[in-house]
Order: sequence, then C-alpha cells, then structure tokens
Amino acid sequence: MKYVIIIYIENKEGCIVSKNEKKFEDYFKIVKHKLPYWDELPEIDLYMDQVIVLMEKYLSFNKTDEDSKIITNSMINNYVKLGMMPAPIKKKYSREHIAYLIIICTLKQALPISVIKDLIEMRVKRTSIEETLNFFSDLYDSVFNTIIAIGKKYSLRNASDDELFADTALFMAIGSNGSKYIASQISALNKSKN
Repeated sequence: MKYVIIIYIENKEGCIVSKNEKKFEDYFKIVKHKLPYWDELPEIDLYMDQVIVLMEKYLSFNKTDEDSKIITNSMINNYVKLGMMPAPIKKKYSREHIAYLIIICTLKQALPISVIKDLIEMRVKRTSIEETLNFFSDLYDSVFNTIIAIGKKYSLRNASDDELFADTALFMAIGSNGSKYIASQISALNKSKN
C-alpha cells in the first residue's frame, strides 16, 4: 500500500488549479538507505583514509549537516583502545574492522559507547562479526521500514504539511527516546548477569 500526501493549489476563486502528489518517503533520504552486508564489503584491506571515505559513503544519512563527520582517525583509534574492535594489522583495516565500524557508528547516534560495546560483545560472542553485521543490517532495514510505516500511518491523520511534520517529528522523537531507554536497560540487565 502506498501513502501519498496530496497538495492542492487553489486560485483566488477557490478553484483547484493543480494537484501535486508527494509520497511520505520522498521527504526523507533515510528511507532509501540500506546498510551493507558482509559480502558487500571490500575484500581487500584498506588504509585509515580509505576506511573513512568508505564509512562516509555507507553512513552519510547520519550526517546532521555537511560539515559534520561520521568518523575520524581519532575515533577509530579510540574504538581500538576501548577494545570495541580489533587493532589494525600493519596499519590496514579488513572487512572485520569495517563491520565493527558500521555497527558502532550507526548505534552511537542513539546509545553511549559503553552500551554499544556491551551489545556488540554479547552478539559476537554468540556468532561471529560476519553474522553480526548481516543480522544488524537485516534488523536495521526491518526496524526502519516499521518506523516509516508507522510514520506514514500517523501522518495521514494530519490536515496540513506543517502539522504532519511537527506531530510526526514529536512521535518519532518520543519513540527514539523510549527505545534508547529500553536498550540501555537491557544492556544493564545483561551486564549484571555476567
């Protein structure tokens, strides 16, 4: 089922002179974005600068403005120092490193680094980083499709674009806050069991 926002333009006499349809998802670039799977990652090892360019490509949707950085050299070095990912081998980064960085950089938008570290460790301990990335990319796609479907449904009740964006933004922000709280609580519960 496709949802559309219909914008009618009236002349002075109140007659409709044009109708423009714009799908809800046309407003948001995030809808068209998917995270890569293991088999889509480069098979050759990369240097730090190449990794940064690749991460910008994969995660550019997370940018709040053109000047913001998804990742920097010092961030990658800190993730290694914190034990969130393995150290590079001879200054080169493999698929494994890129997989960790995709997950870390995506989750850091919503969770503290310590929680991200715990969640990744729990998942990788049960499987592998390859399976973890594939699971994460599937989950990411599924969650965002669900959120967009809810956003579409929620936005249909509004009468104007201004109301649509204001109310839908509030809905999404509250949902994000609730999700962040629950994720942190689950991480703390799992940590207390170990």
